[in-house]
Amino acid sequence: MKVALIEKYSKLGGCCLHWGCIPTKSLLLNADLYEKALNGREFGILYKDINLDLRMVKARKDRIVKKLTMGIDFLMKKNKVTIFKGKGTITAPGSIEIEGETTTEVRAKNILIATGSEARMFPGLESDGQYILTNKEILDLEAVPRSLLIVGAGAVGIEFASIFSRFGTEVTVIEMLPRILPVEDAEISAELKKILLKKRIKILTDAPLQNIAIEDGKVQATVTLPGGETKTVAAEKALIAIGRRPVSEGIGLERVGVSTSRGFIPVDAQMATNVPGFYAIGDVIPTQQLAHLASHEGMLAVRRMAGEETTPLNYDLVPSCTYCSPEVASVGLSESSARDRGYDVVTSKFPFAAVSKATVLGENEGFVKLVCEKKYKQILGIHMIGPHVTELIGEGAALIGLEATAEDVSHMIHAHPTVSEGIMEAAHAIYGAAIHF
Repeated sequence: MKVALIEKYSKLGGCCLHWGCIPTKSLLLNADLYEKALNGREFGILYKDINLDLRMVKARKDRIVKKLTMGIDFLMKKNKVTIFKGKGTITAPGSIEIEGETTTEVRAKNILIATGSEARMFPGLESDGQYILTNKEILDLEAVPRSLLIVGAGAVGIEFASIFSRFGTEVTVIEMLPRILPVEDAEISAELKKILLKKRIKILTDAPLQNIAIEDGKVQATVTLPGGETKTVAAEKALIAIGRRPVSEGIGLERVGVSTSRGFIPVDAQMATNVPGFYAIGDVIPTQQLAHLASHEGMLAVRRMAGEETTPLNYDLVPSCTYCSPEVASVGLSESSARDRGYDVVTSKFPFAAVSKATVLGENEGFVKLVCEKKYKQILGIHMIGPHVTELIGEGAALIGLEATAEDVSHMIHAHPTVSEGIMEAAHAIYGAAIHF
């Protein structure tokens, strides 16, 4: 098919490449290396005068982003995609007006809306780039702040807490819900909170924000604690990480009658909107806001446009990852969601403290948790907190997708020593037969 791509920013790649997945993982690697360097004596490596230069950290992050951006440019040229730089607005069925250096009209049989999301802010509060930051502005800091208040304990808030606490910042996280990483299994959330508190990250849960202001050169935030009393938290800077809102306003949806709900665009199982010829994918539709999911939604939508046979996505098989230290990863149903669906549930946990490779790495906190239905022990969910679990979760998605039972997994030989043995051992543990615990 002949394809045109409209992009309002100067570079291709969107939030994931420029302000999300890629730059944050770069900073997380810096934090890992810095933390290991500070603890080099444990590994017999002695340093003097260990320092972190945030400008050099930022420069490496920018080089990575630039390289990957160039890769996207190459792929567009290779596949003969016509790029239009400017803001696109739907003007009629099959027609988009592009406001760039000049005004251009593009007509197409199919229009795919992939406008993504942006940081959600409290009413009346805006990022000023100095005191009040979003995931964009915090990536451009030139120096490590002495203190940082993070509002929101989802994946974004927790990852930045993990980064800056290891950079030496005094970090306080506040969350209005009863637990951090509220979309993860409750036991995973509890374990991560315990570990982060040991790492001297202050965490206030069930503590809604009442007010935030700049006073005497600092951010002053007032929260309500579970008992009803109020507490004021002061910090050099504040990161607002309370979620993301879809970018669906001002793009002309109302002109052609594409419906929205709370800003999101509802779609069917093939990503089609309520108006023929219009499709939507990614953060702008009401599914998990994850780059890897958006990619698969996009491929599904284009197959539908091309008239190919399509298979709807199984949203239970979408992996979720938080790249903090230790990492968190999950796929499938949590224990509570499995019970809500009517399953008779049995679970097992196997600690990374009993996995040899984790001990070698010096990262043996956390565990693997399996959620299975009781009769056949079919695996419904895999939840992990520990070393490299974001790399292991692909195995979990395959096992659930192939309807594997815990017995199937217990017979799969996992290499030793690897952290993947934790999955095999958790499968043994469903039957009370874990070898090493």
